[in-house]
Amino acid sequence: MAYLRWRRFLELAALDRPWVGETFIRDRHKGPTVSPAEHWNSEYQAGTYRRLLLSDQRHHHRLLAGLVAEHADQPRVLEIGCGEGAFYDSIRPFRPARYLGVDFSAQGVDMARRRLADSLRPGVVDFEVGDGKRYAVDEQFDAIVFPECVEYLGDPIALLEHYAGNLAPGGVFGVTQWLGLTPLRIWRTFKARTEIVDEAVVSAAWGGAWQVWTCRLR
Repeated sequence: MAYLRWRRFLELAALDRPWVGETFIRDRHKGPTVSPAEHWNSEYQAGTYRRLLLSDQRHHHRLLAGLVAEHADQPRVLEIGCGEGAFYDSIRPFRPARYLGVDFSAQGVDMARRRLADSLRPGVVDFEVGDGKRYAVDEQFDAIVFPECVEYLGDPIALLEHYAGNLAPGGVFGVTQWLGLTPLRIWRTFKARTEIVDEAVVSAAWGGAWQVWTCRLR
């Protein structure tokens, strides 16, 4: 327990103090993890991420869904990294006019389609297989969200620029990520090079914590 408290203290202190994070970070020269689709397929097949469907694992999703809904009534949402549809469970109560979930893992998408079969409506609620770094769709959305996946998608600013044409006027990008010293490097990139609209840290009683923010390109 003492270790967890110390770690959380460091993580919160490092939010806006890069030197704190760089002093205590492990593997400071290690680059982002890149895994093939087969890796994610096996992870979903094994049920590794099934826990993300539990209520106490989705506080950050609920917050992001609420922030998205503040910007548009019945928002049109593109989700990159949808997996089994965990974020859709949180945006669904806001009755999105359009929801498109995309994931690199065919296994994850198949599980989302089966789990949420009653919600699927072609052209309204869809789950598709696609590479989040370069997925292309001829639609505009009120929010484009990246729950727990932006660290796997390369240069975060290049990623937003790729999807900028899909963001409707007044729309926002939304990101959630685990609160940790390494992911905080990504946060600092966003803070330096985008307009942060909302930001928060969400903690769960069991000890987990996530960052949540919405932003726009400058």
